[in-house]
Amino acid sequence: MSTVLERLERSDLGTRAFRTLRGLGYGAYYRLAASNYDRELFLRRNRTPAGTFRCYEPLNRHGDDRMLAELEACCGPSAVVYDVGANVGIYALALATDAPDRRVVAFEPAPRTADRLCANVRLNGLEDRIDVRACGIGDERGDRPFYVSTYPELSAFDRAGATRWEASVADVRPVPVRRLDDLVSGLPAPDAIKIDVEGAAPAVVRGARAVLERHEPTVFVEIHREGLEDDAPAETRAALEAVGYQVRERETYWRCELRGE
Repeated sequence: MSTVLERLERSDLGTRAFRTLRGLGYGAYYRLAASNYDRELFLRRNRTPAGTFRCYEPLNRHGDDRMLAELEACCGPSAVVYDVGANVGIYALALATDAPDRRVVAFEPAPRTADRLCANVRLNGLEDRIDVRACGIGDERGDRPFYVSTYPELSAFDRAGATRWEASVADVRPVPVRRLDDLVSGLPAPDAIKIDVEGAAPAVVRGARAVLERHEPTVFVEIHREGLEDDAPAETRAALEAVGYQVRERETYWRCELRGE
């Protein structure tokens, strides 16, 4: 019994140590990134499987991203891509930089993150290819409380999502939420939709039912499980299957297409 308890104690200590180090590492990175965006001290070339561009991120982001690579491979040179949960724009920039006729509509609800996205778009002169929309995407129209996390990438419409991985809530503010079904009439129809919205993917899909049924875009979904209260993957799958989509599972994401394609 004592041996088992000692192993459990060592395991618990190791977990706590890992979480402490993770918190220190993430915290340092995000502070450095914030300072660089605020002061525009230096820029770097960010190399991805879809293209290389300049940005204010301190480290190379998504340099070996399989979902980005597969998304790029399925998009033609003049494709329209909706980037839902664009963050600072790595996907949008990579998809647009080497494709002059490709268009990306980038949706990002976090106000400060949307500002950073715009800064990266301007830095690369891609304003004519990337349309930035500072709003959330869901299944209802209106304003919702948005939890700004100390780890910006975890910022979400629910407190639990924003406080994962030792993060805490830095601010709560109302942000606009729109349905893709309501927005599409003023936008080019999508050939592909990328969704990376922590636990909000089911609402995004439910609010895009008409878009999916009419335009039949390929949908890529980043799967999030850790630390979320609801079973977002199961709800997302159900929402996609309800409009006739088939889910093809990859290791960390899904590629989803209309059945029979």
